[in-house]
Amino acid sequence: MSEEKQRDSEQQQPPFDPRMLAAMYGMPQEDEIDLLAYWRIIWDAKKLILSVSFAVAVLAAGISLLMPNIYRAEALLAPVKAEEGKAGGLSSALGGLGGLASMAGISIGGGGSVEENLAVLKSREFLWKFIQEKKLMPILFEDAWDSENGAWQESDPEDQPSLWDAYRLFTDGRLLSVSTDKDSGLVHVGVEWTDAELAAKWSNELVARLNDYLRQQAISRSNSNLKYLNDELAHTAVADMRQALFELIAQQQKKAMLANTQEQFAFQVLDTAVAPDKKAKPKRSLIVILATFVAGFLAVVFVLIREGIKRRDDEVEEKGQES
Repeated sequence: MSEEKQRDSEQQQPPFDPRMLAAMYGMPQEDEIDLLAYWRIIWDAKKLILSVSFAVAVLAAGISLLMPNIYRAEALLAPVKAEEGKAGGLSSALGGLGGLASMAGISIGGGGSVEENLAVLKSREFLWKFIQEKKLMPILFEDAWDSENGAWQESDPEDQPSLWDAYRLFTDGRLLSVSTDKDSGLVHVGVEWTDAELAAKWSNELVARLNDYLRQQAISRSNSNLKYLNDELAHTAVADMRQALFELIAQQQKKAMLANTQEQFAFQVLDTAVAPDKKAKPKRSLIVILATFVAGFLAVVFVLIREGIKRRDDEVEEKGQES
């Protein structure tokens, strides 16, 4: 009976935990992280850490000084609102005739939305024409252009910069940026380049060309609409339909007249781009600070890893001597 009680008491006792014993008597644990020891290791290697950080800071400063200054010129635009309410009412009055116009691909309403117009600005066809007409290829790829001979340095056409490269430089390379303020609806068109004057010039020219491009499209669309409406008028005898057609024809004629006379057709320029007096990038001080911080952190990690490897090798050597 006594043996059974002793066995039961042994089973009821909690398992031995060396960490509890160490906590009770203040005994150090082998796996306990000693922050003071780590600090001593870092302090002993402070010369190495500071030397590496300083060397990287100097290197980052030198590299940042070799980077060209980039200037950003920005134009502020306000979308021109089209009066489409009357067109919508007349389209409803036409009933089936309005549906027929839509099926024929002829727009009775106004022009495209702001998003569509801005998409034209960053479209491949629009930018290719701008680059070709302004002869920007030698400027965009100055390093690959032989200015003395007026030709590319590479004779192989496959190795020469292409319009695709220029298009990617405008869109992917952040040379051209377009943003819309959600609250005010104002549009910012910015161009970043190494020459401040060229950045402002290109920004203003892109806006002017966009307005002209959209204006020409509106004129062509109005002419197509007028042709369609005049044809329908010639084949319509119903008085109500003829009256609606007359009003639509007058509206399309008004649109064509406004498109021919209004230079700022889709976007009104509130503030033209001017050559900036300060660079937008590179932010050299930030580059140096970040490089110094990263170098210092990596140096500390290297010192701790080196010390850990050294201690492990010492323990292996001590065990070998004991055995």
